[in-house]
Amino acid sequence: MYCRKAKLKLPMKSILEEYKCGKARLLTMLEESDDPVVKTVQPSLKTGRKWKVTEAVDEAKECLKMKEGIGQTQTDRRGLGSTTAKLWSKTEGKEKRDMIIDEIRNKEDSTRVQKVLQQPQQGQWTNWDNAIQRFLTWNDIWHMAPLRISFLIHQVRL
Repeated sequence: MYCRKAKLKLPMKSILEEYKCGKARLLTMLEESDDPVVKTVQPSLKTGRKWKVTEAVDEAKECLKMKEGIGQTQTDRRGLGSTTAKLWSKTEGKEKRDMIIDEIRNKEDSTRVQKVLQQPQQGQWTNWDNAIQRFLTWNDIWHMAPLRISFLIHQVRL
């Protein structure tokens, strides 16, 4: 239900993903602070035993540097050079933070897709090649009949 790559996108966000992105945003804001006291102190952010925000941010930075080194690759049917990519080395401030947050979101999304692919029944939506891609808003859901909403949600789980 929380996947951003699914054919039927529901207007729901993962609480865990939002928590991780919030912690990463806070850490990057503290690292790039203009205040010299904040920069020298480097406050620690408590996140738990399984996930560390400093490791996740460092990993996202390394992935972004690696993507810049690899260069822009073609992933769809658009022509070469039709899309532009932001370069890690040429961005600053809020753009860098946004790139780190997007990288963490992409990692969380790919982790969810990997988990779903391991489950044969729940992973059937990954094989929908001819399905129409659809994005539902809360307004669309609010005006639907309850049985239709149930049908759409069960389609996502199949």
